[in-house]
This record gives sequence, C-alpha cells and structure tokens, in this order.
Amino acid sequence: MKKMKKKLKSIFSPKKLVLWLSILILIFTVPAFNKSALSQTQAIVTMLCVEKEEDMIKVAATVLTPSQDKKANFQVYSGEGETLGYAVDSVSLAIGKEMGFAQCKIMALGENICSQGVMQVLDYMTRTKKVGRNAVLVTFTGDVVDFTQSVANLNLEKSLRLDRIVSFDKRYILTQDSNIETFYIGYYSPISLGLMPKIKLGTSDEFNAIEVANSGTSSNSGSTESTSSSTGGEDKKFIINDGTVSLFRDGRHYIDMTLDEVKKANIFVNDAQKGTIVVEGVSDHIYNDAKVVVNILKKDISIKPDFKDGTPIYKTDVSLTVFIDEVIEENPSERLLRRNQDFLTNALIEKIKQKMESDMREIISYCQNNKVDLLGVYKHFYALKNKEFEEYLSKVNEENYLDGIDYQINIEVKSEN
Repeated sequence: MKKMKKKLKSIFSPKKLVLWLSILILIFTVPAFNKSALSQTQAIVTMLCVEKEEDMIKVAATVLTPSQDKKANFQVYSGEGETLGYAVDSVSLAIGKEMGFAQCKIMALGENICSQGVMQVLDYMTRTKKVGRNAVLVTFTGDVVDFTQSVANLNLEKSLRLDRIVSFDKRYILTQDSNIETFYIGYYSPISLGLMPKIKLGTSDEFNAIEVANSGTSSNSGSTESTSSSTGGEDKKFIINDGTVSLFRDGRHYIDMTLDEVKKANIFVNDAQKGTIVVEGVSDHIYNDAKVVVNILKKDISIKPDFKDGTPIYKTDVSLTVFIDEVIEENPSERLLRRNQDFLTNALIEKIKQKMESDMREIISYCQNNKVDLLGVYKHFYALKNKEFEEYLSKVNEENYLDGIDYQINIEVKSEN
C-alpha cells in the first residue's frame, strides 16, 4: 500500500501534472489546426428571399463575407430551380460553399409565393436548413434579386437593418411584426391567421421611403457585391415601409391591412402600449374649437367574455394614461400656457372616448366584413367559456360567428399625474 501511494504521488507530482496537461491540450488542439475555418466551407446567410416566377422558384441570399473592408462584406447570390431545394442548391453551387442559415435574420417572401401558400417554404427552411424560428417574416413586391440587393445596400449605407425597421417597437400602436414562430402559432390555431409586414421596392420617393443605391443584379446563380456608391438616377431604389400588413388565412395571402387599420386593431392588443390620438372640435373653458394631439403613455386592456341569454358578450375595458402633446387653435390664448391648469378636461376626455370607441367599432366591422378574427374573439371564448361557446357555434354558420356577438366597450382616460 505504501508503495502504491508513493507511485501515485510520483505520477501526480506538480511537474508531471503540467506535462500531462500539455499532452492533453496537444491531443485536442492539433486536429483542430488541420480543419478548415467555418467561413471557408460555409456561407453565412443573413437574409433569404423567395419568389415563384412561372414554374420556377427563384431565391436570392445575402451572404456575409468576413472582410476588413466594411463596404464589401455583403454579397448577394441568386439561383432558381423547379423546387426550393434545387434553387437553394444552385446558390450553394455558385458560391462554392454550403449555405448556413443559423444567422438568417429575415425571410422575405414574394407576392406570388404568398398567394400560393408559404407553409411548405417555412417547413423546408426550418426543418431542413435550420432557420431559427425567431427570423422575421416579411412580404415584398418587386424583383427578388433587386429587393435583396437593396436590403444589402441598406445595411451598408444607412446603418439600418430591415428586421429592426419592421420590428420597430411592439409597444407602439403603429406597427405589426411577425416571426416564424408567431406565424406557426397563428397558422395552427382554429382561426388559422398570420400577419407579415409588407415592404415595397419602388423607383420613386414615396411615403416612408428609404433611398438605397442599386449596384447591379444577377438573375441566375451569380452574385453582386454591395457597395455604398450611388449610381445614376434611374438606378435608385427605394425601400418603402408604409405600415401595410399582409394578412394570411390558411397560409395564403388573403388581404392587406392599411396602417390605419393596423393601429385600430392594435388597440385590443396589450403589447401595443403607446401611440397617439387626434381629436378635433374641443371647446370648453380652456380650449376653443381646438385640435388636440394626445400621447398615450400607457394602455391596459381587459377582455371578459361572457354569455347572457345565449348571446356571447365580448366586453373590453380600456384604461388609458395620456399626456397632452399638441394643441392646435386658430387664435391660441394665454390660458394654454398656464402650468397649473389641468389640460385633461371633461370635454377632452369625452372626445378621446368617442374617438377610441369609434376606432374600435370600425375594426370590429372590418373583422366581421372580412371574416377575420384579429381580436382574438375565438381564443378568449374558447379558453374561458368553452361549453357555452361550442353551443353557440353549433347554432350559427361558423364562418360568421363574429356577427352574432355583442361587443361592449368601456373606456377610462386619466392623466399621467
């Protein structure tokens, strides 16, 4: 036993431990030196655009190439094939590398592919190519390569990223964003709805347009390198985000919602916390036929589904905390400058309530007319009043279940103080 202890002590002496540790490091690191760097074998895709033209699937990918020159580290490659898999493989062949989608932040889908259905595209890219489910989904108009090139140029020229533009801030009542995960959840819900922001590619300066340079394109298994130099006037491209949202039913494009419609629908959404309300014709001891812009600081929504005599009641309580942002009068008087005044007067509160309820009623009618449950009516009733709701559905045409519901709205408005 003593000899064994002495032998172990000799083997694990401090000097020999250092030797053993060095040997282990060499064993595990030498093979790594012989391997090619990942960037030499795999193309890092940051955005993928997919469209269908005639019988061919066209794809374009923005590839990040490690480089010290920041103005030359994005390249656009394109390809086509009879299937999405063939199209992606044709791009890999052009690059000479396997496409890596772990860093893919955006999937942009063209108008044709959206009208025919997008679920096969999403399934292939998430299951086979391992695109993360947090990748932002957008629809786009225009040529697939032109659009991809413009977004690549946008990254370089304006220090902007399309995924951040369309995901501006869900707290604000003026945008709607969607990623693959939320689109899947909507698709597999009973109402099978999904939303994607719609980005347009134009050649003229329109509302909410961002100018980008267009440095040339390639339409078949080639590449274009994005630069920050502007070319002639006719080459100028504009990425236009005017707040339009594409609404999908059963995985297919169904209808587009305007910015105004999106804002009204988001009143029912607790995530959308901020925004503005514009009311006109406010008159009292402070205001004289004034137009008042009210800033929403906080919004609390409480939805309580109920039944009365077999009629479903969708009761919505809205609590708004607001701040007077702007007052527009033809002849403003000194009373508007007094800091001790309570500018949230009863007359203004009533105007705010009327405006909010009008907007909410309008989006309810929009949902009924287009047979789209943007307000989560089905979800709330099914979760809290399941038995009564199933009985109600059995008595009506399920496609028109939104029509027979009593929508009750209660609005409270208070100041930040």
